[in-house]
Amino acid sequence: MARHRARKHRWNPYTSEVQRFSVYPRIQVPREEGLRKGQEITVTIRDVDEKGRGISSYRGKTVIVYNASLGSKVKARIVKIVGDTVYAEITNTLKDSDVEYQE
Repeated sequence: MARHRARKHRWNPYTSEVQRFSVYPRIQVPREEGLRKGQEITVTIRDVDEKGRGISSYRGKTVIVYNASLGSKVKARIVKIVGDTVYAEITNTLKDSDVEYQE
């Protein structure tokens, strides 16, 4: 009998499905689509690493684009995703770099 009483009062309004009984409609929050392999993105290269890869950011992730020049705007296809780093290759150059390199 004591076990029955202990379970009877464990109902918590904050963890149960209160929304099912609500008179108010649910608000639909738009979901952000994640990045997928093969997807094309448009990025502006803001930095270049020592291997000659362009570095940019897209939706909070670091994008590394192979053979990209500093300051250029490119359309790139995602090749690999590792954690918060996205590797991509150039499919189209939208705007060439304004930076001139001196020897």
